[in-house]
Amino acid sequence: MAYRRTKPVFVWIAVIPILLLGASLWRRAQYRELTGMVDQTREVQMAIQDLLVSLTDAETGRRGYILTGDANYLAALDGTAIQAPAIVDHLANLTRDNAVQQGNVRALGRLVNERLELLKQTSRLQQDAVGREEKQKGLSESAQISRVMSEMMAEEDRLLNLRKQATALAESEANALYVFGSLAIILLLFWAYRIVLRYAAGRDQAEFEVHQANNQLQVKIIQLDRLNRELEARVQERTVSLERSNRDLQQFAFVASHDLQEPLRMVVSYLGLLGKSFHGKLDAEAETFMKFAVDGATRMQALIRDLLAYAQAGSQTPVLAPTRLGDVVGQARYSLLASIRETGAEITADPLPAVDVDPLKMSLVFQNLISNAIKFRRPTENPRIHIEARKVAAEWHVSVCDQGIGFDPKYAEKIFGAFQRLHGKGEYPGTGIGLAICKRIIEGHGGRIWAEARPGSGATFHFTLPEAADSSEAANDPAGTATISSGKHGGTETRAQARGGSS
Repeated sequence: MAYRRTKPVFVWIAVIPILLLGASLWRRAQYRELTGMVDQTREVQMAIQDLLVSLTDAETGRRGYILTGDANYLAALDGTAIQAPAIVDHLANLTRDNAVQQGNVRALGRLVNERLELLKQTSRLQQDAVGREEKQKGLSESAQISRVMSEMMAEEDRLLNLRKQATALAESEANALYVFGSLAIILLLFWAYRIVLRYAAGRDQAEFEVHQANNQLQVKIIQLDRLNRELEARVQERTVSLERSNRDLQQFAFVASHDLQEPLRMVVSYLGLLGKSFHGKLDAEAETFMKFAVDGATRMQALIRDLLAYAQAGSQTPVLAPTRLGDVVGQARYSLLASIRETGAEITADPLPAVDVDPLKMSLVFQNLISNAIKFRRPTENPRIHIEARKVAAEWHVSVCDQGIGFDPKYAEKIFGAFQRLHGKGEYPGTGIGLAICKRIIEGHGGRIWAEARPGSGATFHFTLPEAADSSEAANDPAGTATISSGKHGGTETRAQARGGSS
């Protein structure tokens, strides 16, 4: 905004002197031209007078020679004969821009030549020999020459007056331009000075405000720095407190889990003994109560066992070692061999890579995922589970796919929370903590886990693992494809096709 207001002022300050300079130069050129024309007019008048004086001298010399016979008088005639044509030529050159004067000069030149020729002729005769006709002719020529010269002088006088007036006008205009230009420049400079003063005052005010704002900012920075140090101290203190609380909670969880295991085993054992001792002696209601007590104690044991596993999965740092995932899958299958044979499950695996993982924890991941796939199978079909891995950027993407009952995709995040179940306890067994353990283990390895499913169309669980530091064997892991299934009518059959081992 300030630039737009001040720009016209400085533009006019620059433009007006240029315009005035141009106008002054133009008027100065006109003045010089008019002055030259005045000088030219005066020079024409002087040439006419010189020609008149020369002719007068020639006439005087002729008369002196005729009266006295002295030949010295003829020198003036001879000089005029040489000088007069030169003066006429000079007049023609001076008046070349004036057609009227050019006509007068031509007439004057002819009359001067005739007059000089007559003077030369009559100078050879004595006074008495000059006839009346020659005298009349001489008078006529002199009168004509005087008339032409008078016309030329009158024309030059007219031109001289006009040029003097034009010169005076040019001079007055030049003076007016000078005065007007000087006043305009003074006014513009005063205007610019006022603007500069105003902006200088505004700049000083802005500098003062910036200085004040800078001081306030420095004060705030000091305050924020102090608050930041205090916050860091509080965060550090809170972190130490949380770490201490976490250690206490973990220790409490371990102690509570171990301490609760023995009483629960005693409860389950004695309930079993009571059941055997009073078998057939209790009524149906008492048998039902006894069964409820045994079932509750058993579920409490499973819950404590899973809680202990969940706490250990989050508290213990994974012990990483180069591990073939095919071997880890084989260990998980071996741990689930009973349920695999019981349900006739068929588990296949593509060649899997070698990665840096904790073998025990990763075996627990596959064990939970395979166990869930077996548990949530379709009632009329044997479970079919397929495991595969592919390299994506600098990590391995592992998938465990089943053809079970699936679930609603809106619960894809909820199922990874502790104790989150999508079915009632009577429909499917379990505590709902297996997927939470998987999430803790995978995130502890620097990966992520998620699920995709549709009701009645099976589910696929995905997780990622960082690429091994030495991945030369990653793409050629001899995990092979393994299949474990059971025959019909309760008989078992085990088939393994694997280059790296079988369950």
